[in-house]
Amino acid sequence: MSSTSTSADELYKKISELRENIVRLKQLKSELLEKARKLREKRREKISKAKELTEQINTLRQEYRIRLEEFNQLKERRKNLAEIIQQIKKDFEEIKKLSSQNLGNPDAIEKKIRDLEWRLQTSSLTLEEEKKIIQRIAELEKKLQDAKKVAKIKEKRTEEKAELLAKRVELNSVRERIKAIINEISEKKNIIKRLIEERNKLREEIDNLSKEIEEIYKQVESLNAEIKTKSEELSESQKRLKSLQENPVAINTTEVIEKKKKAIEEKLKQNKRLSFEEFLILYGEVDNKDGKDNSNLH
Repeated sequence: MSSTSTSADELYKKISELRENIVRLKQLKSELLEKARKLREKRREKISKAKELTEQINTLRQEYRIRLEEFNQLKERRKNLAEIIQQIKKDFEEIKKLSSQNLGNPDAIEKKIRDLEWRLQTSSLTLEEEKKIIQRIAELEKKLQDAKKVAKIKEKRTEEKAELLAKRVELNSVRERIKAIINEISEKKNIIKRLIEERNKLREEIDNLSKEIEEIYKQVESLNAEIKTKSEELSESQKRLKSLQENPVAINTTEVIEKKKKAIEEKLKQNKRLSFEEFLILYGEVDNKDGKDNSNLH
């Protein structure tokens, strides 16, 4: 087999290998891009889910604040009801206490006071008698005040009994509502905590996916550079093959000279003596057709 035929075979083999490599690299690139696409889709789903969780968390937090405000209002209402009930009970105790004193009718007491005042004004009394009458009037006035109070409270007794019952019912209702709100607040707090943990986990997964996608794109970038290099090498090999096919002798001669030059350069590195012909090959200009020197080194 001739040298030209051997060079052409080598180029055919190289071109075939380069094409196979480029196809393989493009296939690998396609697989990586498909993987990246799937990862981006997965990341979008997780981002969407994370947004939904954030909306749920914000809604629950708003509901939590509303319930907490209601809880504080109910606590204040419970305190007010307890004070009202306590005051009504206190009024009943006072009525009971005053009733046991047999204070009498307010009108009768007022008549006694007027009689004593009239006696002070019209009768001739000693200092001691005046003093006793004045003291008695003061006692009766105190008794009158208590009697009027008892009478007034007795008038409202039925109404206050109904009010007491209503306040007790409302207080029980408020207490039950407070219990329900406490349970609801606790439940919402636990749900918010769970959703935050779930969202944090999703965010971590999203970050990992982003890093994985970024790494894939780096690999794709590297493959693009390798494909470009291989494509350029393929183009060059195809040009050489075309040139060889069009002018096989010149190409063959050039390749032979290049091989000789490399051998001579290696010999020169080893400080070996060069022949005149080797010197011409290394530093002269060789005719592309017959390999003879065309320089002025003669």
